[in-house]
Amino acid sequence: MLFYLNLKYTLIIWISSFLLIFSQSDSLSLHKEGVLLEEVVLESFQLRMQDQRDYLLLKRKVLKVYPYVDSIGVLLSEADLSINSFNKKRKTRRYIRRFQKKIMNRFANNISNLTRQEGVILSKLIHREFNITAYDLIASYRGVVHAFFWQRISRLYEGNLKSTYSPDYNREDFYIEHILNQELKE
Repeated sequence: MLFYLNLKYTLIIWISSFLLIFSQSDSLSLHKEGVLLEEVVLESFQLRMQDQRDYLLLKRKVLKVYPYVDSIGVLLSEADLSINSFNKKRKTRRYIRRFQKKIMNRFANNISNLTRQEGVILSKLIHREFNITAYDLIASYRGVVHAFFWQRISRLYEGNLKSTYSPDYNREDFYIEHILNQELKE
């Protein structure tokens, strides 16, 4: 019995050593000329008539919504400064509630007049500006329950607070980026 066990292990060692010998690759194949890069797609920015009409509509919507993003940035920086000055969680929550009421009083009429697509664009621009989705922004200031509530309301109107901004993969986002670059230069 011991003899067969030793024979078994001896065969395994011999077979594995032969496999290791044959698995070595040629060292010359490691030094290849050139570098592999990701594929780059160049698109001209000439639009057909229907695309041009859609582009102009998108431009109007982006330019209508972008001032809200600037205002949100100013308000959030102000809120962050105030929140960091509080040392108790209770005071922070009270301040955030008051701050939300202030924002609602200031922007409620204007934002409620936005169309569904303008709301989607606003959500994408928030992600572009702050590198965080509108859902995560609400969750960080008001909590996950409030973020879930606003996400549900957004979904009723075919919106999405979790939408991301990716101009490399989404044509509409590419056009938004082009519009913003063109308008911010001027």
